[in-house]
Amino acid sequence: MQRDPELAEKSRQLVMTNGPLVAGPHSVLLVVREHTELLWYRAMLDPVSDIRLYWCNSLPMVMDVLRRKHYDLVIWEEHLFEESQESFLRILSQHAQAPVIVLGSQSDEQTVRRLILKGAADYLEKFDLSPRRLERAIRRARYRALAQRESHLREQMDALTGILDRTLFYDRLHQAILRAKRAGKSVGLIFINVDNFRGINQRFGYRAGDMLIKMLAGRIRQVLRQSDGLARVGGDEFAVILEGAGQDYSLAQITDKFVEAFAKPYQLKQRTLEITVSMGVASYPEEGSTADALLQHANQAMFDAKKETGNSYRFFDSRRNQELRHRLQLEADLRQAIRGNMLEVYYQPKVDVETNEVIGMEALVRWNHPEFGLLTPHAFISAAERSSLIVPMGYWVLESTCKHLAELQARGFLNLQCSVNLSFRQFHDKRLTETVFRIIYAANIDTTGFEFELTESSMMHDQEYTLKCLKELTHLGLNFALDDFGTGYSSFSNLRSLPISTVKIDKSFVEKLSDSREDQTLVAGMISLAHNLNMAVVAEGVETPDQLEFLQRHRCDFAQGYLIAKPMPFEDFCRFLEQSVLQPGVPNFGRI
Repeated sequence: MQRDPELAEKSRQLVMTNGPLVAGPHSVLLVVREHTELLWYRAMLDPVSDIRLYWCNSLPMVMDVLRRKHYDLVIWEEHLFEESQESFLRILSQHAQAPVIVLGSQSDEQTVRRLILKGAADYLEKFDLSPRRLERAIRRARYRALAQRESHLREQMDALTGILDRTLFYDRLHQAILRAKRAGKSVGLIFINVDNFRGINQRFGYRAGDMLIKMLAGRIRQVLRQSDGLARVGGDEFAVILEGAGQDYSLAQITDKFVEAFAKPYQLKQRTLEITVSMGVASYPEEGSTADALLQHANQAMFDAKKETGNSYRFFDSRRNQELRHRLQLEADLRQAIRGNMLEVYYQPKVDVETNEVIGMEALVRWNHPEFGLLTPHAFISAAERSSLIVPMGYWVLESTCKHLAELQARGFLNLQCSVNLSFRQFHDKRLTETVFRIIYAANIDTTGFEFELTESSMMHDQEYTLKCLKELTHLGLNFALDDFGTGYSSFSNLRSLPISTVKIDKSFVEKLSDSREDQTLVAGMISLAHNLNMAVVAEGVETPDQLEFLQRHRCDFAQGYLIAKPMPFEDFCRFLEQSVLQPGVPNFGRI
């Protein structure tokens, strides 16, 4: 049999047009009595490479096969179940979830019409069948079903935003849970509600409210992966399916990205509008084993989040809620600590490696929390970064350090080099240069010994903008050091264009100097390269005499660490300096 070239080309175009929905061969289940009939149909379709025939000959066998595998199409010979054809057709259509073509010997219009109305995709007369007619019937039924499926999908998409509606979302969530159950994975669900959306509609009108909903959907899409599911499940509510988000921190990171995305103002009717959202987070299987339970728990967590101000979220799980409450409470306490002047600046001395003389210090913030005691930056800096409190806190530390440096200069310690950390978020403050100038001018200090420490990530995030800021600050007489060098992704060649005068070798390299030849080579190389670029080198985390001896041997300029002294309050640091002056050049290690 020669295949119709025109029909084949149309089929190929349809496959290409429909994309993944029709890619690959068409699988067809043939429900006939005899195996010889299967061979006959196979012979008719043999030249058609993308139609695959499978065979069943009894009702129990059909039901069992359809439970285990999905077929694109079913061809059923009506004489196999003559007793109740309509009932069998209905059962077959429901279980197969695919078009059913009926083969028979009837030619009267009434029989054909009756079966078509009961759900048959087509009716073919067996004894008037040709290979071309059979192939065309299979393809037409298949493509008609795909067109109906796509039309159904479009009907279930939210008309305003173009994302899933509630019905399709619920089905997708159910399927995601089934896949996760089989694979032993988890599914995250985030329920998002716009705060006071009714007030927005009343103030700006419903058309403006629709525009805002579309903007919100766009911002959510920017955060999500392609595999994640997004639906509009209510007038001002969205839900997000996150397959494979099994770790708690992953869900928290994604939700933090939503908070950051929603924090930006919206332009609505030529006005700048700031809105907030409340989000509830639940995950399968911990917080629900069904779609209903997961939706209910995420929704409950969302209502809990509404008790907070601003963009907020809550986990349904009580343990994670407790952790989140602790984090939010820490941020609130930190805000009060900055306003109430409850922070304190500690100083860690830096010494000349060759002479053992104190040449300066690094300013490090401490927080004497009323409940948790003295906290190091490790306990609260991440909270400050997330909440943007790092900006006012950084300025507070700078102001306190300048006052202390002015006092030290008044006591006669004129040549100390003081280092203060500058967060990458402070670069985004439009008034950075202006604020730094105001603080330093008010303190009336000599800025030649003042130094800002920056991390690699803060400088390489936007190198052009960073260079502009650093040049402005350089005009104030400030110096810059690269902190934690070796732990990031920059190189000396990238940093040559920046006004860096000092490189600080991270303590993770220094602590292994005694027993790691690799780290010894790395540190020696860093010192040599820095000197070749006219940069001074500070080694952090020096804790043993062997480490200090290695640094002396390789001509490292300066060192700081517990071998020299731990970070200390300002008055203790003053006494440390006074003792160092009384015995110049003599190591003062361990006295404070």
